[in-house]
Amino acid sequence: MIDRARFDAVYLRCVTEVMDRMPDDWSAFARHNVGWRKDRFDATAYLRDSAERYWRAYRILAKSNARSVLDVGGFLAAFPLSLARLGFEVSIAERYEYYGTAIDRIAGHVRANGVRVIDADFATAHADRTGIFERFDAVTCMAVAEHLAHSPRVLMENIRAALKPGGVIAFEVPNLAFWPKRYALFVRGESVLAPISDVYASEVPFTGHHREYTISDARYVVAQAGLQVEAEETFNYGFDTRRLWNRLKYAPALLFKEWAEVILLNCRKPQGGAK
Repeated sequence: MIDRARFDAVYLRCVTEVMDRMPDDWSAFARHNVGWRKDRFDATAYLRDSAERYWRAYRILAKSNARSVLDVGGFLAAFPLSLARLGFEVSIAERYEYYGTAIDRIAGHVRANGVRVIDADFATAHADRTGIFERFDAVTCMAVAEHLAHSPRVLMENIRAALKPGGVIAFEVPNLAFWPKRYALFVRGESVLAPISDVYASEVPFTGHHREYTISDARYVVAQAGLQVEAEETFNYGFDTRRLWNRLKYAPALLFKEWAEVILLNCRKPQGGAK
């Protein structure tokens, strides 16, 4: 297992490589979520800030001694690219055709760097799972489930099918009960969900957040999929905790795990039993 400084160096280099291959025209990204318009969303900053999220997922993989890893819904793929650079056998399940040709250069780059791209949407039913069945030591599903406008059951069933018995999953979702969202709802009467203007202006289907999760929600979903929670953590990454005002303003999110920004469950598929 490498240290945080080494991980950040590898990951941030991969972020640069991914962003260097982003298209000039982001309309394919923004078509179903106007929040992804180039003049509104700083993808570089988002990916760089996400080093905290992916470091925590990497630790789960490293401690499990996993070799083969499937990243479900990795989209811009900086994390799976990083894992490949760190010696894992990496696949990514993503329906890149959904974005037309906008992401072709990124997909080509991750393939050229040893990442197998599985053209599949894990949130839809697959009659034939033979290509993924019990193939992977570990699965990462990072900030995916909240984008579903329907049940996460199929997503979780496909993840379980892809895992070898005893395999691990890093399952991450944003916390619906994040303190600033609670404050905005109860004090200012603002929705905790995506702005209705964004939903209204986006084409069907809207690909932003449909349902964020509480800790009990996340536990329920993985339990229904027959996965055992071995550890859980909540954390914050979207604001600068070095600033005194932020520490005061967001104190409840820093003090109580139920009000933190992100939920990350470390789960395992039991040995034996139903597939």
